Amino acid sequence: MYRPALGAVIGATFLIAGALPGTALSQQEDLAAAGAVGAQLSGKVMVVNTDTRLMTLKDADGQYHVLHVPPEVTRLDQIAIGDQVTITEISSVLIELQPGVAAGPISSERSTDVDRTPGSKPGGSIVDTVTLNGRVTAIDKSAGTVSIEGPNGVQTFDVEDPSVLDEVSVGDGVVARFRNVIIGEVN
Repeated sequence: MYRPALGAVIGATFLIAGALPGTALSQQEDLAAAGAVGAQLSGKVMVVNTDTRLMTLKDADGQYHVLHVPPEVTRLDQIAIGDQVTITEISSVLIELQPGVAAGPISSERSTDVDRTPGSKPGGSIVDTVTLNGRVTAIDKSAGTVSIEGPNGVQTFDVEDPSVLDEVSVGDGVVARFRNVIIGEVN
């Protein structure tokens, strides 16, 4: 799992607005941007090492993939050479600007939820969520930059679309929620 720095999060906020496929931009009371990407890997298990928590898969094209299996996977010893495994990963971000009065304190929070699928073969999902709260401290429309104070201090970011800055005010809160979902199935 990852723990992104607020700097990368907030920088993405102003790049996401209008830049990613599937991005939603609301012109209501709050300015929000969202995006998601996903990938899937299926293959035959070639090696399982329970000591190092490494598993090697061979995909349909004959390519080998060495995967680190997170400690949340408790039945790694039940995955056998020759099993067919499918792993899906979906990463999403929702970034929201909040008016100064509604903005909360600068903070960060992380949670991990594990859902195990019952059955004879291991399977389930791991959902890692990171929420970062920051505040807009400066806006320079002529330079196309915004400065955000977060848990790691103040950072300044270039804005891809300077018109986004028309909706931003000093004192506005920034809430970024990152969610990484990994779903594993053994067939």
